[in-house]
Amino acid sequence: MFSEWVLSHNRSNVTSYRNLKLFIGILGMALPVILVVGGLFYPGHTVQHSVSHYYHTDLRDILVGILASASILFMTYAGYGIIDDILTWAVGVTGFGVILFPCPTFPEVPHAAIGVFRLAQEVSGPIHFSCAGAFFFLLALNSIFLFTLSDKKVAGDAKRMRNIVYIVCGIVILACLAELLILDLTANEFLGSSSIALVFEAIMLLAFGFAWLVKSDIGLFPDMESTPRRSSRSSRRR
Repeated sequence: MFSEWVLSHNRSNVTSYRNLKLFIGILGMALPVILVVGGLFYPGHTVQHSVSHYYHTDLRDILVGILASASILFMTYAGYGIIDDILTWAVGVTGFGVILFPCPTFPEVPHAAIGVFRLAQEVSGPIHFSCAGAFFFLLALNSIFLFTLSDKKVAGDAKRMRNIVYIVCGIVILACLAELLILDLTANEFLGSSSIALVFEAIMLLAFGFAWLVKSDIGLFPDMESTPRRSSRSSRRR
C-alpha cells in the first residue's frame, strides 16, 4: 500500500513538473505577442523596438515575471552530466542578467539611473545586451547539442525526427543572432529606430519554444515503443 502511494506521489510530481515546463515554455513563446497586444490596452503605448524595451513600459511586471520564471526553471533543471547542468544554469543566470540590468530607454536619457541597481544607462546597457546575446546563444546550444542527446545507442526514427527539429530551431536562433549583429554593425540607426529587433527576438523565442515543447512529451514525434517513462529524468534526453 505504501509503495503504491509513493509511486502515485512520484508520478504526480513528474506530471506537475512536466506541466510547469509546458506552461513556462508556452509563455516564453507567447511573450512578444503578450507584450505587443497588452500594450494596446494602455493609451499612448506604441510597439517597442525590442522585447527588452517593454521593461520601461507598464508591462514591465509581465516581462520580468515570465523571464524570471523561465530563468529559475533553467537553473533548477537537472541534467545527466556536469555540462548539461552548467549550460542550463548559465541560461538562467543570463536570463536574470537581462532583467536585472535593463536596456537603455528610448530615446536614451544620458546618465539616467535605471534598474534594480540604479546604474547609469551607459553602464547597464552593455551588460544587458551582453546577457541578452549570451541568453539566446546558449538557448541555441541547448537545442542543438543537448536536446539531441539520447540514452540509446541507436536512435529510432522518431528521435531522429526530433533531432532534426532541435537542430533546425537552434540554427534559426543563431541565424537571427547573426543578422542582429550585422545590423548593429552596419545599420545601427535603422536597428534603433525600428522594431526589427523585436521581430527577430520573437522568431528566436518561437523557435526555442517549439523545440522545448517537442522535448516536453506533448505527443509530437512520439516513440513507437509503448514502455512508459519512469521519471522526469528519463525524458531529459528525449
